Amino acid sequence: MKQVIFVLLLFTCSEAIAQTLYVGPAVSTRFAKPVFDNSAVKESNVGQWAPGFSGGISATMMASKLFGLTTEVLYHYQQKDVQGTDDFSYVREKLHYIKIPALFQYSHRINQYRAYGVVGPVVNYWIGGKGKALVPELVEGDLENGLTYTIVYEGVPTEEQFYVSDPNRLQLGVQIGAGVAIPMQRNFLKVDARFEWGHTNLAKENSTYSPFAFYDISLDHTFHSVSITCAYVFTFDLFEMTHKGKNSKKK
Repeated sequence: MKQVIFVLLLFTCSEAIAQTLYVGPAVSTRFAKPVFDNSAVKESNVGQWAPGFSGGISATMMASKLFGLTTEVLYHYQQKDVQGTDDFSYVREKLHYIKIPALFQYSHRINQYRAYGVVGPVVNYWIGGKGKALVPELVEGDLENGLTYTIVYEGVPTEEQFYVSDPNRLQLGVQIGAGVAIPMQRNFLKVDARFEWGHTNLAKENSTYSPFAFYDISLDHTFHSVSITCAYVFTFDLFEMTHKGKNSKKK
């Protein structure tokens, strides 16, 4: 992980090696699953695959024909589905993030297409969310249809607000994937498949979430996800732009 971040920082800081920049809108669709590392939590909770989507801007800075750096700034919406092993309890949430991957890219030309692989860290900033849950304690309290709530990080929680006392709003992970860039005159349509391995739980170990035990342990997890990302990028020749009007040649 540290080695990958080091390589990405080298690309980010070395403007002199940049030759071509590709920038454009990007969208992705994904399925994510909560993953519990704690064996005690696993005994009463099962993470289910749930859909999500992202939209924003993609930029790829190529240092050569083979190597480059791809980064994105995306709004990300993700559903979360955790089912209780009692076949009764559940928690289903709609979460909102700002997602920023920074991926080392290796490209290989195949006829007119450009196949590529990407790997690198991703930062997810947790904006907030809403949810609905059903546990035995709610039924005993005459809420047999479950309880809907809003996730908050500060203030005094109400009956319809669930306060996360010690959240990890900055969540780190690693993405790896492969795709192809399809030429569209001077521009490209990029399509790739990725796997994201989350490394940060949604909240710290002793964080409280609600009066119910089921909610408390539902934040003790990371996300694993698979996604398809599409980006239409415009081509900018950085050498020509920075040397416009000068008598120089590319090395």
